[in-house]
Amino acid sequence: MAAPGDQMEDMELVSKELLKVMVGGKAVSMLKHNLAKQEQMIDKLLDTQKTTAQLIKELMTTEEKVAQRLSDREEELNASLQKLQKIEERLLQANEEDVKMRTSTKELRNELETLKEKIRQQEKKSDEDANASMSATYLAHLYYQICHIDWDYTCEPTMIKGIHYGPDIAQPISMDSSHHSSCFISDYLWNLISTSW
Repeated sequence: MAAPGDQMEDMELVSKELLKVMVGGKAVSMLKHNLAKQEQMIDKLLDTQKTTAQLIKELMTTEEKVAQRLSDREEELNASLQKLQKIEERLLQANEEDVKMRTSTKELRNELETLKEKIRQQEKKSDEDANASMSATYLAHLYYQICHIDWDYTCEPTMIKGIHYGPDIAQPISMDSSHHSSCFISDYLWNLISTSW
């Protein structure tokens, strides 16, 4: 560190140099020059502030536009999502209806198969009944050819009525089954039939 006396000498030298500069008239021109530079710097600073303010204003406008666009895009996205959700709900409903239709179709096919089977059984039974009816008709015709009896089916259930057409004359039959045994009735009817064939 310099001694106090040295500092004083340095200050004196600086003072003398300043005095020379001031006396030489350079100080005023330097000061003017520095002031002009300072004004230029202040002008540049003001221009920079104006430009910065304009840029900030434009940036804020751009940010507002971007924010508005973003908000519009979000609304469009929400609308699209709602449409998508509705489409998904319709698809689910369509799938459920499809499952119901398939189940219903399967049930209807089962019912159809059951009905076809019943019809087959009924046709078979009908054929059997037709065969049985033909057999019954044949047997009735055969019985008539053998016994020659026309039965009266309009009488009361306990009565046995008819006409036997024997070889000589027609003979009426009328008896009450409640007064005679089955064995007696059977023997009586067999005795009417001619054994000479």
